[in-house]
Amino acid sequence: MGALIAILALVFITGLCIGSFLNVVILRTLSEESIVFPASKCPKCQNPLKWWHNIPVISYICLKGKCAFCKEPISIQYPIIELLTGIIYTLLFMKFGVSVDTLFAWVIASLLIVIAGTDIKEKVVYDVHTYTLIAVGLVYAMVVTGLSFWQMHNAGTPIEFSKYLVLNNPITNSLLGIIAGALILEICARAGYLIAGTRAFGEGDTFIAAGLGALFGWRTLLVVLALSVVIQVVIFLPIFISGLVKNKDWKTLISFGIFALFAIAFYTLQHFRVITIENIALYTIGAIILAILGIISCVLIFKGLREHPENRTYMPFGPAMVAAAFIALIL
Repeated sequence: MGALIAILALVFITGLCIGSFLNVVILRTLSEESIVFPASKCPKCQNPLKWWHNIPVISYICLKGKCAFCKEPISIQYPIIELLTGIIYTLLFMKFGVSVDTLFAWVIASLLIVIAGTDIKEKVVYDVHTYTLIAVGLVYAMVVTGLSFWQMHNAGTPIEFSKYLVLNNPITNSLLGIIAGALILEICARAGYLIAGTRAFGEGDTFIAAGLGALFGWRTLLVVLALSVVIQVVIFLPIFISGLVKNKDWKTLISFGIFALFAIAFYTLQHFRVITIENIALYTIGAIILAILGIISCVLIFKGLREHPENRTYMPFGPAMVAAAFIALIL
């Protein structure tokens, strides 16, 4: 037990150190600087930092969140990324143990953290990060396929290159995942032109989805994308409602509230089997009312966005996909 705790502590510390490096990658990618040179410095006074200023989390606490030279506040991003990386590295190690899977999972986790970091900070996703994610997903699929063939060979199991093997091996699944991720996100993004006159998602989100497809394959990708939508709605809903109140758009707010309350009531009654599919008349009436209320709400929402484009609140979808990917990786 003591040895396991020591190993987990070492993994956590490793994650903290990698998180410190990921902070550099995020910030210097945004500023278009080299991630190697020059040495770490205060972004405000430009003074080079001492080695003891760079100890993950501990330095931030000891310096009380301020630069040792100019006393300007240090962004809370630094300890958050460091702690998040340490926790995720530890959870992934606990799941996969000492294996090739763990190494790939750590690389993928690092890429996802960087992608989410730039997207949250500046609402921008860089091709170099998403292309690398796609490449790592493909390489992982090749490694898994190669190891499977090697194990079959050692076990004396004949390898028959059948149609089933071609369509269901990790490499094919990864390639189909790339295509599915890119197509689904691009179709959804371009649908935004029909209802709001602009893309629903940025182009970077399409490449993130392609990367997740390369990693998870097309089947699991569908679950990850569905979970991403749920996460996005949970995050966006309070902002959306507060925007309606701020703009005094009571008509839209009331229609959306009625739709939400009716949807909750309708599905609650189904859960307690007050309304069932066997009672086709009552079920159909309820479904039609729900659809009409939903359409009215959507029309009012998109009408408001067309008439007042300044009220649009852009929420990057990338962080939601990254969060869903972590849930899929860990759970």
